[in-house]
Amino acid sequence: MASLPPPLPSTLRPPPTPTTSRPPLLRRMGYTPPPVRPLDVAELAALGSLPLRARRLADALGSGGHKSRRKGSSIEFADYRDYQLGDELRRVDWRLYARADRLHIRETHEETPLRVVLLLDVSPSMAYTSRPGAFSKLDYARMLLGAVALLARRQRDAVGLGLLSAELAEWRPPSASPLRNQLLWSLLDSPSPGLGTALPAALHQALDLAPRRCLFVLASDFYEEPASLASIFRRLRHERHDLLALHIADPAEVDFTFTDPSVFFDIETGTELTLDPAAAAAAYRARFTAHRDELAESLASQGFGHLFLRTDTLPLDALRSHLATR
Repeated sequence: MASLPPPLPSTLRPPPTPTTSRPPLLRRMGYTPPPVRPLDVAELAALGSLPLRARRLADALGSGGHKSRRKGSSIEFADYRDYQLGDELRRVDWRLYARADRLHIRETHEETPLRVVLLLDVSPSMAYTSRPGAFSKLDYARMLLGAVALLARRQRDAVGLGLLSAELAEWRPPSASPLRNQLLWSLLDSPSPGLGTALPAALHQALDLAPRRCLFVLASDFYEEPASLASIFRRLRHERHDLLALHIADPAEVDFTFTDPSVFFDIETGTELTLDPAAAAAAYRARFTAHRDELAESLASQGFGHLFLRTDTLPLDALRSHLATR
């Protein structure tokens, strides 16, 4: 009988097959990853660079896929339907056939690219900020739209951009091209300020140039009568577009905490008004709230989203929720 070979030295023996998963090496060494820092408005304002701000915000928002209303080939289950002559046999659910003795086709959601059009209001009122070193409405809006652009590009969606003031000042059609994406970022990074505002007219011009079925993300302070915007909202719905309105406001515009009698200057029209803020505060806040509510109601009547955003806060949960549903 042949003798058995000598046992392998311990240094040459193959490692035993683990029966349970072991923690990563760093964790076994006592290392724990640092907690994710919460996002802070002051931190974003201090970054100073639009790409850095947008990337930091996009990372906080996270990314997620979007589903098409059509059914096709994917991995996410949608529904079953009866087998029809000509269907591919590889799409038959054979386990269901074993139970029901009938052929069924397993359908899944088809992932489709989106056309995202970012619309930025560059009218003079958007340059306002009530606090030195804080975000102006324009800088805050640029950061939000930049984050949306990054999320869309991560999903390989086509992204376009329009700058709105008294008219459609600039237009970049939706594209997934990296070169065109660079041109879009250069325009978003240093937009030319507008000389006035006529939001309905500018939006109609953008719609004349836009392709079919876009998701419009509009960032503006919406200093327009909501009734004047109703027709453009109806046109958006009629042409089967979607719209998310980012309503940007400075905290001083919302709270109206001015105390001393002053001369208030309209940035866009040049009109001056001498006013006692303490006497006018209650009436002002009531009119501001009524305007915001009327705008939100007009958008909701067409099935569009409205997010009211102060430049001193970052409501990440609300923005994340709205983007996920769209």
